[in-house]
Amino acid sequence: MRRFLSIAAPMLVAVAVVAAEMPSPIIPDAGCTAPPRRTLGRVFQKLKAGEDVGIAYFGGSITAAPGWRVKTFKWFKETFPNATVREINAAIGGTGSDLGTFRCGQDVIAQRPDLVFVEFNINDGSPTNEFRKVTMEGIVRQLWSSPTKPEIVFVYTTSRDLNCKRGSHPAVAKHYNIPDIDLQPPLVIALSRPDLPKPTEKQLADKKFNWKAVGQMFMGDSVHPNDLGHTIYADTVVAYLKTQMDAKPLPAPKLPKPLVSNEFASAKLVAPSAAKLEGDWEVLPANEKNGFISRYKGGVINARKAGDSLTFEFEGTALGLYQNVQKDGGKYEWTIDDGKDEPADKSFGGPRGCKHGKVDTAPGPYFPRYHYAMLTCGLAPGKHTLKIKVLEERDKTSTGNRLLIGYFMVAGGK
Repeated sequence: MRRFLSIAAPMLVAVAVVAAEMPSPIIPDAGCTAPPRRTLGRVFQKLKAGEDVGIAYFGGSITAAPGWRVKTFKWFKETFPNATVREINAAIGGTGSDLGTFRCGQDVIAQRPDLVFVEFNINDGSPTNEFRKVTMEGIVRQLWSSPTKPEIVFVYTTSRDLNCKRGSHPAVAKHYNIPDIDLQPPLVIALSRPDLPKPTEKQLADKKFNWKAVGQMFMGDSVHPNDLGHTIYADTVVAYLKTQMDAKPLPAPKLPKPLVSNEFASAKLVAPSAAKLEGDWEVLPANEKNGFISRYKGGVINARKAGDSLTFEFEGTALGLYQNVQKDGGKYEWTIDDGKDEPADKSFGGPRGCKHGKVDTAPGPYFPRYHYAMLTCGLAPGKHTLKIKVLEERDKTSTGNRLLIGYFMVAGGK
């Protein structure tokens, strides 16, 4: 039977609101009896000893924002001033655990973390399917196969409707005995506070706000918390951390059998120089000072016109492209091997068995940014060939037919 542990946490709201103690947030699974979740004892042992401790924040735009991440890291720094606490900001807006499983090695493991907060629930769409389970467990299996074997905490954010379902991520957390924190219940509890700030006339007139949604007061739009929302998020996480400060350090984690499979336990990023190019491609070296391509450590390739094509041979079972959405981004078609899709498996989810398709890299209603396309997974083990051709057609929001590729994303290989 599941039990819940309630922990009091203070919260500061808007200046015009009377300060009051936050109603006790619910920390899911902190009191779960079967099976017990791992503790953070190893992390706090190092913090108390004044050692070097790396704390990674791995997620999407809610984590990338200067909100709960900054506030909780500040708590670590202030609570353990004698320790060398390193922040590892591995969050990228608009990305899910499918890209995350490929970024894990370069953006997280290489930074030697001791603790990793993983927040992809909103961008993963909160589904219950095998694809989201296998990408999340790919992250876990990579982290626990790394030299530091860090402790992991799953963090679930929410939307202004305060009704996000939790499916695949909790299943992975339970299988690996990973603690998880659901940040939705504390917002629901906070709705009963009599001193919540009221919407301003400017907010009421702004169409990005929907004041019929019960949790809009905590959000700057549909899913991104404002400072009040981030404060409640941070206070809830800190409340959980306080329960772990004196926890007994556990032995380093050992990997059990996979929940779904090992497909993404060996995911990697492959530099675009591995492709054979045909046409008018621009080849650019790595440039850490250029924010548009700085994440691509192996340089980039950029198609300049329709008809440009490439061939990329890989060994594995899953493939994607780490690419940019840009103002002159075009469309491309792709095929793997014979281009004939395997029979669909709707219950699995994701692009399992796909061998052909089209991808648009135009900005659409958004802005130029890092992005990605998960093309396929579940292929037969072994060698495969990807072919890409830039198309004449393009979205009305684009000014050209370019295709900028920073990495090929390959998983399931040796």
